[in-house]
Amino acid sequence: MKKILLTLCMVGICSCLVNTHAQCTFANPGVKINGTPYTDPVTGKCIMNVDLYFDILHNSGGKYFWIHIWPTSSYPNHSYTPASNVPATSLISGGNGVLDNSIATFGMYHKSPALYMLSSYPPDANVPNFQYAGLSISEVEGGGILPGSDRYTLSGLNLSLPLGCDISQSFTADLWESQASGAQTVACYTKGIVFYANDPKVNGFLFCQIPRQFRFDISTIIQTGSLSIDYKVYIDNGDGIYNKTTDNINVHSGNVILDNVNNSYHSPILGYEPHSYTKPQCDRPLWVVISSPSIPNEIYARIENNCIPLAVKFLSFSATRKNDKVELAWTTASEENNKGFFIERKYGNTDWVVLGYVPSTANGGNSESRLNYTFTDLNAVAGISLYRLRQINTDNKISYSDVRTVSGTGQNNQVIVFPNPSQNGQLNILLNSLQSEASICLINMNGSIIKEWKNITTHQLNIGNIPSGLYTLRVWLNGTGEVQNLKVVVN
Repeated sequence: MKKILLTLCMVGICSCLVNTHAQCTFANPGVKINGTPYTDPVTGKCIMNVDLYFDILHNSGGKYFWIHIWPTSSYPNHSYTPASNVPATSLISGGNGVLDNSIATFGMYHKSPALYMLSSYPPDANVPNFQYAGLSISEVEGGGILPGSDRYTLSGLNLSLPLGCDISQSFTADLWESQASGAQTVACYTKGIVFYANDPKVNGFLFCQIPRQFRFDISTIIQTGSLSIDYKVYIDNGDGIYNKTTDNINVHSGNVILDNVNNSYHSPILGYEPHSYTKPQCDRPLWVVISSPSIPNEIYARIENNCIPLAVKFLSFSATRKNDKVELAWTTASEENNKGFFIERKYGNTDWVVLGYVPSTANGGNSESRLNYTFTDLNAVAGISLYRLRQINTDNKISYSDVRTVSGTGQNNQVIVFPNPSQNGQLNILLNSLQSEASICLINMNGSIIKEWKNITTHQLNIGNIPSGLYTLRVWLNGTGEVQNLKVVVN
């Protein structure tokens, strides 16, 4: 049974573009439900508030964009030709009655740089369920997944859906654009877009202790059949809006199959180091993004971060071997109630040990200016060493920096992988003497590429969620032209 959460499939992906005309393409929809939908005890209708996400690829003359939604059983299959045949109710003289049974109509004006919601529907003031109050629209120019498109987020759309919230519901939408000053003619359109509502549902919770952790739940009201769901968790980039091109730090992913017997999935408590103790990522919300072969849109849920922000913002932290010494250097962009830093090291299977302490140079532990710190460790260890900073506040609360990796005195290889074997599906790749860029791929025993990274410019890459098996890690060092193949074991 096909199950789809309320979506802007109405602004469809390629498979959803049932009928289009001229240059007017809507794509890559997504939806986020705000709060908990509920069934009105009087009307029996399902009431929900949603944010809709979509790409628009339109011509330069586009001004007015209109979206109409109907229950599929009441869809009028309106013809948008001639151009003057715009949707209207039967309440006006000569009205075509197309909007009599619509459950939502909203519009926006976009003529760069202007972008705002429209406060009326010029073709027909009697249009039912017109939405304007409380709606807001935002745009990321060039931020769409569709080449050449812009990404839009419509926030605060209220929907009163037929029947209750305990069953899935089918809807159909039309979209059209007008270039006329009064939005009285159709320049282009997409019509007959079918979508479903209110299933599956997602929610989550973030734990504030350092390092941060999170968990989430996915549930369905499916009655027959099954629903295969892929989920990914990303860190928000700071704007509170999900966008594939900017919210690109993936900290967890997986797959689950739900049906009428096993209709919910409860994740374990999950960590996301090193971001879970590193500013600014540890102070930002998380996004759970759901997709499915049965769902022509993505479903978004934001895990709010209501934690008290960490006190120190690290601008940089480096660890560099010089013969039998390792020189540590770090810079803070700002400090708040900071007491100082413990320097910690580990190697092999040993625990973290404290090497020393560097007090804050900020006046009273508070600063809005850059402050630089250094520390030298006598280290003649032949293998990999790990370093981190444990920052402590004046009230003794702590946070950690990123972990830095240093090769041993006996390691001269340009590429080092550790731990190897890996016991948890996590690998660290250290690129010594990286001159320009590197490309890396992980190949299984069948010769298939499992993961691939291109144009790497950092000296260390951390990868996770690798299934058990024997792999070849192939590394191209673009600066020297050298190719290295390393055997990797994941238990």
